[in-house]
Amino acid sequence: MGPRLDGTVKRSNGRYDVHFERHFDAPVERLWAAVTEPELLEGWLGGPVDELELTEGGDVVIQIHPKGPATVYGKVIRVKPLEVLELTWDVPAWRHIPDFFGTIMRWEVRPDGDGSKLLLTHSLPEDTSWHVHAMLGAWHLHLDALPATLAGEPIPRFEEEDFFGMRDEYAKLVGPVESLQ
Repeated sequence: MGPRLDGTVKRSNGRYDVHFERHFDAPVERLWAAVTEPELLEGWLGGPVDELELTEGGDVVIQIHPKGPATVYGKVIRVKPLEVLELTWDVPAWRHIPDFFGTIMRWEVRPDGDGSKLLLTHSLPEDTSWHVHAMLGAWHLHLDALPATLAGEPIPRFEEEDFFGMRDEYAKLVGPVESLQ
């Protein structure tokens, strides 16, 4: 049996929203640090965080795939400490992937029983529908690395074949995104 596919996608208002909700055995403060402190964020994202200004309008530069390289450029839209970080998430062309602009990343952190919960929503413009399965696969693998970051343990890295396999599993689960309501 393969991994539990917990990512979902909804289509609304001309966008596709890729969404994950995961519980972590860590206090809210530690989970918030993992999405806002560059040294922790780069652990589970897999590449250096060159800039993350935690203020509305602040600059964001994150190398999410140093082998690629794929670098995210963005601006912070909203930050509410210990609750929400929302930013634009633009990646210029790299390798065989064309430009990937107009997306919004939102991380929400909440208490959840004896730990905390991360709600991740990556909102993509409708004209980037071909990215949806890839975003589901990539975020699934990145979130799988987050517990190690939270525990201060070595981060499990995934290879390109892991990504393609996960992307294909989500494509089977979700089906053609153009048919989503």
